[in-house]
Amino acid sequence: MAGYDADGLGYKSFRPDLVVIPSNAEELARVVQVLNDSRLPICMRGAGTSLSGGPVAVQGGAVVHTSQLREIRKINREGLWCEVESGVNLNQLDAALLPSGLCYPPDPSSGPVCTLGGNVASNAGGAHCFRYGVTSNYVLGLEAVLLDGTVCRFGGPAGGRGSWREDWKRLMIGSEGTLGAFTRFWLRLTPRSEKSWTFRATCADLATTERAIHALVKHPSFPVAIELMDPRSVAMVESSPMAVGLPMDHFLLVAEIDGPAALVDRRAESVAGVLREAGCTGVLFSDDPAMRTKLFKARKAQGGLLGQVSPDFLVQDAVIPKRALAELLALIYEEADRAGLPAVTVMHAGDGNLHPNFLFDSRKPGDIEKVEAISKRLMERVIAVGGTLSGEHGIGNDKSEYMGMVFGPDSLRMQLAVPSAFNPAHQLNPLKVFPQRRFAA
Repeated sequence: MAGYDADGLGYKSFRPDLVVIPSNAEELARVVQVLNDSRLPICMRGAGTSLSGGPVAVQGGAVVHTSQLREIRKINREGLWCEVESGVNLNQLDAALLPSGLCYPPDPSSGPVCTLGGNVASNAGGAHCFRYGVTSNYVLGLEAVLLDGTVCRFGGPAGGRGSWREDWKRLMIGSEGTLGAFTRFWLRLTPRSEKSWTFRATCADLATTERAIHALVKHPSFPVAIELMDPRSVAMVESSPMAVGLPMDHFLLVAEIDGPAALVDRRAESVAGVLREAGCTGVLFSDDPAMRTKLFKARKAQGGLLGQVSPDFLVQDAVIPKRALAELLALIYEEADRAGLPAVTVMHAGDGNLHPNFLFDSRKPGDIEKVEAISKRLMERVIAVGGTLSGEHGIGNDKSEYMGMVFGPDSLRMQLAVPSAFNPAHQLNPLKVFPQRRFAA
């Protein structure tokens, strides 16, 4: 059971008492019913790539792993939707959609392994969410097993019609396993873009970086992605087999536009000009899919590379106004350097989704306390500048103690009423999202 005692956060581990891997949705419903009757805490788990301490058994009990629910049931090309089970991973779905000329836009960095169940539970985003939005923009309906084993359907490809007219899917999306066990989804699809242009530009300092991001955001081409890597992140990539020939002492911006070929071909030079006017150097752009794949692979490889250079790391997931980018990055480096812990930062810069990574060794006395103190000071500053706790990773048990920084007592009481209605004893994924959600078994 050691393989189930942590998620991608890594350093916080909780050994479950048992792990159950149901073969299908019917078996999953029976499993949940038996565990409920047995008064055991229940934690639903997909691929376990989450970075918030979400799918882990903090109070022990059972981890229910949905890896076997991986059927793509239907792709409706005319209606632009598909029906898929919760254990399907993103790359599997993308490969299945390719012959139809359709795509499912959300693209978290863990796409080769992360499952749709976990994506919906945490409302995942990804590099292309600046233009296309996050998972909640694409969930038309879902099926979930409630705590008593009842299978309920909320919404569907035609919205709230028929016997599933109770369209409560918005409550379920981002609920982090506190309301029910997801079995399948109906997802909205979009036509694949005819053509993409990918841009890379280097920035010597934070002021130039911030200026370039603002210029891209306001450009009429409406980029689909604006990604930032700091010099430490670039150096880590360039020291790996994924090196793409980047200067290691500069910030890197990776941007992309897509659409009809004739349109984006005319816009490409204009986007490059905006980057140059902002003060960027080394501005390169290409419509070569190989370059696009290489750059985004380098950007998305952060987690794996961090795992090779540090025993542990904590990645945060704050969302900030873009005007505060330079201020927050300076704070991150100042706090990390003061504590003697390296910090490596990447960002979905278009929508202000900041991912600083703090490297440490949990076996070294004092390191955990240092990194958690840095996280708290960072979140306090994020809230002070008008930001919020999470853009896509969720709250889990990593940031639950920060909920009071954003929400007042009345708001928290109202939010807690939702899981209390579905799950009064907090048996489903206890001690997640709200610190007071403890299962008294």
